[in-house]
Amino acid sequence: MKRMVSLVLCLMMCLSLLSFAAAEEVAPFRYDQPITLKVAVFDRGATGQTPVDNNWWTDWIQKDFGDPRNITVKFIPIPRSEEIDKLNVLMASGDAADIHFTYTESVITNYVQQGGVIELTDLLNEYGKGIKEYLGEDLLKFGIFEGGQYAVPAKRVVLATNGFFLRKDWLDKLGLSVPETKEEFYNALVAFRDQNPGNVENLVPYAFNYDLTTHNHLMLSYISSLDAKTLATVPDILWDGYDDYVLFLNKLYNEGLVSPDFALDNNETHTKAVAAGQAGGYTYNYDHPIRVSPGILGTLNAFEPEADLVSVNAFESVTDPAKYYHAMYAPNGIFNFIPVYAKNPEAAVMYLDWLTDLDTLYFLQNGEEGKHHELDEEGVPILLDVTDETKFDSMQNIDYTLLTNGQEFSDPSLLIKAQSYSYQNYADKFEAMFDVAAIDPLVTNFHFDVILTADAQYNTSLTAFKRELLTKATMAAPEDCLKVFHELRDQYMRDGGQAVMEEKIAAWDNMYK
Repeated sequence: MKRMVSLVLCLMMCLSLLSFAAAEEVAPFRYDQPITLKVAVFDRGATGQTPVDNNWWTDWIQKDFGDPRNITVKFIPIPRSEEIDKLNVLMASGDAADIHFTYTESVITNYVQQGGVIELTDLLNEYGKGIKEYLGEDLLKFGIFEGGQYAVPAKRVVLATNGFFLRKDWLDKLGLSVPETKEEFYNALVAFRDQNPGNVENLVPYAFNYDLTTHNHLMLSYISSLDAKTLATVPDILWDGYDDYVLFLNKLYNEGLVSPDFALDNNETHTKAVAAGQAGGYTYNYDHPIRVSPGILGTLNAFEPEADLVSVNAFESVTDPAKYYHAMYAPNGIFNFIPVYAKNPEAAVMYLDWLTDLDTLYFLQNGEEGKHHELDEEGVPILLDVTDETKFDSMQNIDYTLLTNGQEFSDPSLLIKAQSYSYQNYADKFEAMFDVAAIDPLVTNFHFDVILTADAQYNTSLTAFKRELLTKATMAAPEDCLKVFHELRDQYMRDGGQAVMEEKIAAWDNMYK
């Protein structure tokens, strides 16, 4: 009898513990009346993509996040190439999404200064515990301005930025090795121009587009002043050695080694020339050729199976020929913020918090096992080639994982391997491209913890003017190149550049006094 009583008591205790555990699994907050949460999403215009605001993934987000909370999640497409212009229009009209974003810090500070962004400290404390744990103080501080948390930055898993790519098969046909110096890089382009190893019409030795500010590794190789304060506060067009960089661009253009109509290309025409087999190389994100979308190398291999694009490490520094500096991103990615006219800012924070749940993030980045991925022997997901309506429209579904730039994986030792599997048929090429992009890393992006008023005022116009400045100097006659560059550089400084520089120097000195 005593044994029976003991057994019953034991069972009762177990049931009590199970009931307590079940009670601890708190159901998500649910609104009494349905609300709508508007979330911005990039539309990259990739060929064959599903509508970014209405697809299998947005349906899953609605079911997993929205339905349990009585929230309708409405996605607002933002053309990637028009990010800031579109955002400015939406903010001015009061139509921006409840969760919006930008990669440009000065855009955030401009809205903060105008009182257009919600300060998030209290909301994060109440609804964003997962955000605080996932990002930590070191990352969250990139969203702090004047002591307030006005943005939630994304976490960059990989800090590598741009890459320079050449057709390896063309080099092989010409008996040339992969360039290891600027001179060899130049000579390879000359050989492409003169010998046309691909036997193609409308040959472009190296494809440029309208934005010449993206060739950072080449530019840095000419710079002799690489101290942190200079990189953080002085416009790069004033750096010692920038003249030589401009002269090199001018030389490439005037010798017919780059796209003749690059100044008119703001629609990725240069990458399309690469995918069509007409170009010998181009500059873009360090992994761009092997990304599933837009699929540059995959498209090229469909009709040229032997075609190959290889990362080039050829830009030795003038400060030390043994150094090949590569610009790195800061550890923060895109800035997420909530406009002041968001009707339910707590729902926006709940959504961002949900995105930091590792199960949610894992599913968004990898999908269903057997359909979107398989697991290798170490448990790392290998993405499969999915072509139906459940396919990813962006690498690792980055446009839906707003607080994560890159493939997140719990085991740091397997992180790069996990990254590589996102590239499907080109996983073996990823590590080589990553290794080149990580050589002699140099941080060129810096955060200031105060609102930079002049930067907020002038950044958009100065960014556009610098593109124009570089374009005109590059296209000038060789004998006029530096004259054009210096005149436009002086105008840049008069039109806000000087004010921004002085403001940044003062802020830097105050931060590091």
